[in-house]
Amino acid sequence: MIDDYDRAMELIRKMEAHLPIPAQPAVTLVRALRDQGKTIARDEELQIQSVSYAGDEGGIMCGMALSEEAKEALVISLTHLQVGARHPLAQEIRAYQVERARRLAQSETPRKPHSFTVRPHKRKRRR
Repeated sequence: MIDDYDRAMELIRKMEAHLPIPAQPAVTLVRALRDQGKTIARDEELQIQSVSYAGDEGGIMCGMALSEEAKEALVISLTHLQVGARHPLAQEIRAYQVERARRLAQSETPRKPHSFTVRPHKRKRRR
């Protein structure tokens, strides 16, 4: 098991009480989004608008939009975001991220995500 479920649920409850939470994307997230045609600056401030738990596969997931006008929402693992040091939950969030990354590295099977966004399949036209 990667996460301590009870601790993850407690952190989620605390995060929900502080929504929206400002965060910046990690370098890995910036690169992955650019590979998908989405431009985002490393120092861009995002707003975590919702949190949920995706089990050991995804851990704590954060829902957000790239901008107020964006028609797409992103759901990103908390491990790919950085919360400012002045936020009341910064230490707890960072401790969760470090522990999750350590446990993922120690796990036998790689859990590298394929993508950070979900794209709908295009329908084939019938002729």
